[in-house]
Amino acid sequence: MKSRNILVKLHTIFYVVLKGSLSVAITATSFVWYAPLLLNIGSPESEVPMTSAQTSWLISSMELGCLFFNIPAGIISNRVGRKYPILFIGPTCGLAFIVLAYTRSLPVLFVLRQIQGLCLALAYVVGPIYIAEVSEPRLRGSTSCHIQTMWFAGCLYDYCVGPYVDYQTYALLCLPIPLLFTATFFFMPESPYYLIMKGRNEEAKQALSWLRGVKEVNEEFKEIEETIGREVYEHGSWKDLFQTKKDRMAFFIVQVCSITKYMGGMPAFANYVSQTFGESTIKYLDHNQLTIVTGVLLTAATFSSCLLSVNFGRRPMLIYSCFCCFLFTFVIGGYFFLDFETAFDVSPYVWVLYVSVIGFIITANVGVGPLLQTVQAEYFTAKTRGIGGALTLVIGSTATFISIKQYQFIQDTVGVYLNYWIWAIVLLFGAICMYFFLPETAGRTLGEIQTDMKNAYQTHL
Repeated sequence: MKSRNILVKLHTIFYVVLKGSLSVAITATSFVWYAPLLLNIGSPESEVPMTSAQTSWLISSMELGCLFFNIPAGIISNRVGRKYPILFIGPTCGLAFIVLAYTRSLPVLFVLRQIQGLCLALAYVVGPIYIAEVSEPRLRGSTSCHIQTMWFAGCLYDYCVGPYVDYQTYALLCLPIPLLFTATFFFMPESPYYLIMKGRNEEAKQALSWLRGVKEVNEEFKEIEETIGREVYEHGSWKDLFQTKKDRMAFFIVQVCSITKYMGGMPAFANYVSQTFGESTIKYLDHNQLTIVTGVLLTAATFSSCLLSVNFGRRPMLIYSCFCCFLFTFVIGGYFFLDFETAFDVSPYVWVLYVSVIGFIITANVGVGPLLQTVQAEYFTAKTRGIGGALTLVIGSTATFISIKQYQFIQDTVGVYLNYWIWAIVLLFGAICMYFFLPETAGRTLGEIQTDMKNAYQTHL
């Protein structure tokens, strides 16, 4: 009977997480939508002819939209709840794909990118909060990691569909994901943490009971209530993110993880992977096939990290991930330097590039990629989780915009190799900072994490 209850609880939690993280898959299909089109979009035969500068602005401009909506998304999550801002993503992105299918106007495409940026802000500010708050402590690491898994699953969908159908069909084939998400997530419960924060205790008990698959939830309900009571007492506004040493250290650690993730190359790599493979001297597979293989590896590696983070902990996985990514991006940069900038024949050593790219994909997505959402959800308190996540995404969006926008400029003016060497420097810096400042949080409740941090970093100003 006990084992049956455990299976029911696991099934329910992962069902909710799957539906919630589908919102991230939707924004991922929007984020890399142009990736399969990059080699042809600048040609006269393109459905929407663009220069390389216009292309880089269009691709990176989604982050500008996200940047402006990050803080409002955090505020909204504390005002109207976690569920409905996430639900808003489905119909909004669905409508954007319909418009995308029937327009060829560059200004309209830029407007659509801003709307998609709004959805990205909601997915990455509110989504991690919701998933962390509905999950049990022992499952929170693995469930939060699935946000990144669904992100790369959305990217993989674009990589598989985009190169093989026409422009309009490609846009319309992206519609099923937001439709499925909207139809299923509508029936999910609100976060028990949010309901208790608003004094809706009976609704919170019902939601918690549904999430755990059992009627008796008084013990966990009381623990959540006590945690929120302490956090609400201690924190009153977004300024309190920086009021105590504990809060400042938590914010600093999360931002180190964020900047390392977004300036470490993976967002730019995901957008320009098809173009990079298409323009290099790689043989054996065409660039579309290599891009699909890359998408499969990204998704599989991220899914694996969801299992590993529970057994090995957040700290070692983040540190080793950053350091290994530093080594692989340094080698990739060296390969492209020799390939494009010298007369040295690198074709006998193409295996070095293959191994390094695969190594980068795997190590980035068993640590620094998926675990940011986990760290973000664990380090901020219930009262500041929304605004803290929003400020984190502001910094992350700025870092992503810079990383994506500079990629094409650096490739055109210096060489693609320099992008990888810049990523290597960022990743090494992140690994060093995490080694000295990042504590372990695996297996701890959200309340225990805050208590541990309070003891570790004295709360004097």
